[in-house]
Formats: sequence, C-alpha cells, structure tokens
Amino acid sequence: MSTTAAPRDQRGFTLVELIVVILIIGILSALALPRFINMGADARTAKAEAILGSVRSASEVVRAAALVRNQTAAAGSVSVDGVNITTRFGYPSAINGGTGAGGIVDAAGIDTSGNNTDGVTLAGGGAAALVIQLNGATTPATCSVSYTQPAAVNTTPVISMATGGC
Repeated sequence: MSTTAAPRDQRGFTLVELIVVILIIGILSALALPRFINMGADARTAKAEAILGSVRSASEVVRAAALVRNQTAAAGSVSVDGVNITTRFGYPSAINGGTGAGGIVDAAGIDTSGNNTDGVTLAGGGAAALVIQLNGATTPATCSVSYTQPAAVNTTPVISMATGGC
C-alpha cells in the first residue's frame, strides 16, 4: 500500500511579504509622524488667532456702543448684550481683576472663570498691556494676545499677537 501525501493548500503570507509590509508601514509613519507632533503648536497658534479676532471685534462693538451712548470720556461704561463693559475713551478697558471682569475679556467673551474653558491666563492690565496667554504653550509669554487700552482721546487700543512660543 502506497501512501502519497495529499497536496496541502497552504494559505498565508511569506516572510518576505510580511517584511515588505512592515517596511512600507515604517516609511509611512516616519514621514507622517513629524507632522502630527507639530499639531499642538498649530492648534495653539490657531487659538491665538481666534482670540485676536474676538478681541478686535469686541473692541469695535464696544466702541460703536460707546459712541451711540456718548460714553467716550476717559472713564465710562456701556452695556453690550447685558454685560456691563468698563470703557476708556470709548474702548474696553484692559482690566485684570483676576478675572478680567468688565473689560475687554468680558467684551470678547473669553472664559477666565474657575472652569477656564478657554485655557488662558491673564497678565498685566490697566495702563500696561493686558496679556492673554495661552496655557500649555512652550513659552506662554510669546504665545499670547496683548491689548493696550487707549491712553488719550482720539487714540485706539493697540492689539497684537505673538506666536513664537506656541
């Protein structure tokens, strides 16, 4: 009796095929990984740009309300959407009473409450620039938006952004 082995129908991958697939995945990850590492900095830069836009818009909205209500003196206040905003020469004040209450921070709708959903820290304020720093930045002082209230009649606030340390 002769026994012949039945041909086996093997299915699977060869070692060469597996190595080729691993190499392709390794090359793709080496090219894509650096892009994903920098996404945090890009996100913080975009957040700073959004805060800059909201501060500029809020400043102009408060200015318009102050002009309508004749509140363009050295000190005044206007109510915008039920929020009382302290003004300086018709523009929002750079108040930093721990929460920025009543000034440009409230006018722009930036959350600095206990929840701090916007993830910012305030520094300075008053006659000096109010600096809105983004938490989590490499260098918060250079990942920020600054707002300097007007110092005299017929001047405008100075609003700027720094993103070098995001």
